[in-house]
Amino acid sequence: MGKRHLIRLLLLLSLLLGSLTPIIAQDVDGLITLVQAGKMDSARALLSDLSFENPGHPGVRFARALLQNDALVAAGLYKDIVRNHRESKYAPSALMHLGEYYYAQGLYIQARQHFSRLIRFHPDHPDIVNAVNMSLRAGLASRQMDSVYIDLADITQRFPDTAFDIPEELDVTRIPGRKTNPKPPPSTPPIRGLGQDVVSPVTIPKGSFSVQAGAFGNYDNARRLADQIESIGYTTSIKERSSNGKILFLIMVGDYDTKTAASSVADMLDAALGIPSFPVAND
Repeated sequence: MGKRHLIRLLLLLSLLLGSLTPIIAQDVDGLITLVQAGKMDSARALLSDLSFENPGHPGVRFARALLQNDALVAAGLYKDIVRNHRESKYAPSALMHLGEYYYAQGLYIQARQHFSRLIRFHPDHPDIVNAVNMSLRAGLASRQMDSVYIDLADITQRFPDTAFDIPEELDVTRIPGRKTNPKPPPSTPPIRGLGQDVVSPVTIPKGSFSVQAGAFGNYDNARRLADQIESIGYTTSIKERSSNGKILFLIMVGDYDTKTAASSVADMLDAALGIPSFPVAND
C-alpha cells in the first residue's frame, strides 16, 4: 500500500511539473520582452521571482545574462546555455551573444567559432545576417583568408537570396561559381596582421571614405588612441586640421571604397573599444 501511494505521488508531481512548464516558458518570454523594451526595473523584479522558483531554467539564465552589467559574467551564463541546454530555444541567441562578446574583446578566432555554429545549425535565426557579416570580418582581422573564402562560398550557397555586407577587401572572383570583373586591391589594406608595419601618420588614404575616430588638441593623446585602434588590427593615420585658430589632430581609420563599408568599421570600433566614430569622405 505504501509503495502504491508513493507511485501516485510521483505521478501527480510529474503531471504538476508538466503543467507548469508552459507557464514558466511564457513568463520567461515576457521577461525577455521587458528587457528588449528597456523596462529594466520590471524585468529585474520578474527575474527575481523566476530565479527563486526555477534557478536552472535556461530561459531564466538567458534573461539574467541579458540584464548583466558585467560582460564576463554574462558570457559565462551564455556558455552554460550553449553547453548544457543546447536543445533549448535560447541556445542560438546565446551563441550569437558569445560571438559578439569575443569579437568585442578582439578574440576573432573564438568569435568566428561561435558565429559559424550559429550559421551552420541555426540558419533561420533572426540575427543570421549580422552573424555572417561579423564572421567574415573576424576572419579578415585574424588573417584566416583561405578559411574566409571557404565560408563565403558556403554562405552564398546556403543563402542565395540574402544580401550580406561582403567586405571590400575580399576578392569575390575567388568564390566558386561567382563571376565578376576583378578590381585592383587597395594599395593599403584596411586591416593589418601581426608583425606588419603600422601606417605612418603621413599616409594618404586611397579609398573614397575613411572613419574618423576622434579629434584632439594634443598629438600625444591622438597617438595613444590610434595605437589602441591599431592593437585590434586596423590601420590609422593622423591628420592635422585648423579650427578656430587651433590645430586639431584627427584620427582616421583605414580607407574604404564605400560609405557602407566605413560605417561597418565604425560600428565595430564602437562595439570593440567603445569609440564613437563615423565615416567621412576623403579629400
